[in-house]
Amino acid sequence: MGPRQIDTPDAWLYTSSVSAERRAVLFGPVSFEELVASAKNEIREVRAWAVPGSDPGLTDCLQPVFHFELPTVGDRLFNGPYGYRAQYWRSPMEGLSANAQLLAALSPKLLEVVDTIAQPDLAKFDTCTSLRAASAKFWIQEIPSLLLNPSDDLNVERWRVEAKRGVRLAQLGLSAPETTKFLIKGALLDPHGNEVVPLRKISRHHDIYHYGFS
Repeated sequence: MGPRQIDTPDAWLYTSSVSAERRAVLFGPVSFEELVASAKNEIREVRAWAVPGSDPGLTDCLQPVFHFELPTVGDRLFNGPYGYRAQYWRSPMEGLSANAQLLAALSPKLLEVVDTIAQPDLAKFDTCTSLRAASAKFWIQEIPSLLLNPSDDLNVERWRVEAKRGVRLAQLGLSAPETTKFLIKGALLDPHGNEVVPLRKISRHHDIYHYGFS
């Protein structure tokens, strides 16, 4: 068996639901690094909360959750051939590296809004440690309409094959929602400051690689 073929941007295809005008925007700029720089410059409306874990055994853990807007670069960053999901599409490891790069770039802007007086639970853990941890992550703000009725926008072969098999994550992965609203979730930290990862999220990087969604 020969070496595995690396997916390249020219194999990142869209369906007819994505207009030619939008495709032209999604294909620029031509590097993830440029997208990260744009996101760092335009991030706005940042808000922060401390959120407890929801899985059994993790309800005494806390994580910071940041909501924010990326008014122009967000679509390219999430749905473009050089964007965030496209890095995981190339390989799970490239996705993890891209996630860390994006969080490192945005963290200073996130930390500026941490208000432990308005949100006392944010004082119960080290937000910097949480954002640097391996399980901290970037994603869109998921809304019910996206999850209940995902649009069919991407024609990425691997994800389409899985969607045809009935894999729900892949059906969601084929959606390329035009949104400006995103979030970053820091890692869950236990009362001793240790990172804990819900079992269902351990394979997140492989889920996005295989299905485009997690």
